[in-house]
Amino acid sequence: MNVKQTASDLYAERREDIARLTDWLDLELDKHQARAEAEPKDWGYAEDLGNVRAKLVQTVAFLAGQEPETIENLLSDCR
Repeated sequence: MNVKQTASDLYAERREDIARLTDWLDLELDKHQARAEAEPKDWGYAEDLGNVRAKLVQTVAFLAGQEPETIENLLSDCR
């Protein structure tokens, strides 16, 4: 039987994938942090996180329908 996937089905599948990816990201951040702590003078680890952060800002801005600068400002307000 060939069942066509609906938009709702695809949305749910992709939402689940994103949840798994965010969990995976958290695990990878823990590993990255351990490596960074082992080499506290290596600025490369901070640069790595700068790249990840920039991509996350872009992603959040896209989903929120905002400009990346708005997200940057909100992050600054949280500090």
